[in-house]
Amino acid sequence: MIEGRESAEAIAQAFVAARQAGNALTDYPGALPGTLEEAYGIQERAIALFGDRIAGWKVGKIPAPLDATYGTNRLTGPIFADSVVTAANGEVPEMPVFEQGFAAGEAEYLLRLGALPEDFDRPWTNAEVAEYVDAIHVGIEVASSPFAGINAHGPAVTVSDFGNNNGLVIGAEIPRGTDFLEWPVALTIEDEVAGAATASTMLDGPFGAVRFLFELAADRQLPLAPGQWISTGAVTGVHPVRVGELVEARFADDYSVRCRIVGIHDA
Repeated sequence: MIEGRESAEAIAQAFVAARQAGNALTDYPGALPGTLEEAYGIQERAIALFGDRIAGWKVGKIPAPLDATYGTNRLTGPIFADSVVTAANGEVPEMPVFEQGFAAGEAEYLLRLGALPEDFDRPWTNAEVAEYVDAIHVGIEVASSPFAGINAHGPAVTVSDFGNNNGLVIGAEIPRGTDFLEWPVALTIEDEVAGAATASTMLDGPFGAVRFLFELAADRQLPLAPGQWISTGAVTGVHPVRVGELVEARFADDYSVRCRIVGIHDA
């Protein structure tokens, strides 16, 4: 358990310094956060230190039985503007990861926030939050952290380092009103299928991720803003990647998005 603001500040400083320098962290830089409250406190300090504009939020699943332990089945972290790219016309952007840290690729549905409610502090349903989404795209989240063990110590550690996000690749837009929940989704690495599933298997679906953020905004004053992207969760799972590999996310028969994994110092 973290004791005191100074310890939380030191952890945030260590993660930000490692990210900005592109260096790995062999060990967690302090006492492990024992609660999500502590973890989000570290994250908020790190956001202020990092200094980049928040272009969106990644949302990840907290699996059972940890969801009961932590009182929620999702977590979040910021996606910074400098790490967001658009892949159009078959482009294959290079996406950097911490080669000696943690690195993974995830096939995701991306929802863009339009106008926001004046007040988040009320009960929300998925249908209600859908009214505040103005675009739906396919995409890839690049998960990466200087700390290789970020996912091995529970969700609070994951939250403390920006939710383990290091980039977002925005693919094509899906027309509004499309029923995409049962679309087959596959993520391939070097043309080998790493995972396949549908969005209907993801808790209560992509709009449930937006509902979670609205609820968290009521509790923590999360700085949601129009135009931010919500990376709504790994449809096929979290798939480790290595530098040099080609990652492709395929959605139904008509949509795909790709990226090439590179090292931080090669970007």
